[in-house]
Amino acid sequence: MPEFYTSPGQFIEPGDVFSGIPFPSLRYPLEFFRPRLKPKELGTADIFNPQRSAPKSGDSPRSTLELKRVMFLSHGCEVERVERFRAFDRRFWLAAPVVALDQGSAELQQRTREGKQPNKFHLPPGEYLGQQEFFVDLRKITPINCRYFLEGQRLCSLTDAARLALQSQLGVFFSGLALYVQPIACPQCGLEIDPTQFLIDSGAEEDVD
Repeated sequence: MPEFYTSPGQFIEPGDVFSGIPFPSLRYPLEFFRPRLKPKELGTADIFNPQRSAPKSGDSPRSTLELKRVMFLSHGCEVERVERFRAFDRRFWLAAPVVALDQGSAELQQRTREGKQPNKFHLPPGEYLGQQEFFVDLRKITPINCRYFLEGQRLCSLTDAARLALQSQLGVFFSGLALYVQPIACPQCGLEIDPTQFLIDSGAEEDVD
């Protein structure tokens, strides 16, 4: 198997694996905290759902929050834009949780290894993640404040080949269409064409919130 992981580079890139990133999880139906204003009442807040009482200003959603291992998924241009405008505290980057593969059935594990499970990206054993297999759960892609990544621990990055495989899997997940990145034969002359050489320059863009 070609090398899949490499040491983290100077810049944050798609495919970087972080540890200890706070990852939220909202359950249905959504519940809220409402602060108790009378100090003599037991407890500091009431917990309720919208069926019982409509939310008001000052109510806070209730959710679980865990420190998880995640894979960074935002495109490099998003990273550059945030860094250019120093907007770390008000902008968000995308990430998805990294989960142990053995949590699924044997059939699901095999489908994930073969790249046939569109909502999961397989992470093989390697130097930086140990001898256990993992997958990136693409169903749970979530925006997380940039500051957590800047102050978080990067465990590893993906090699160029592995990053292309990630991009291909993301294409399958969102559109059902595979993005082929390996050389293909020209239907006219038979010469091999490298699809990765055909890049579109997005140009300079102004920051838009």
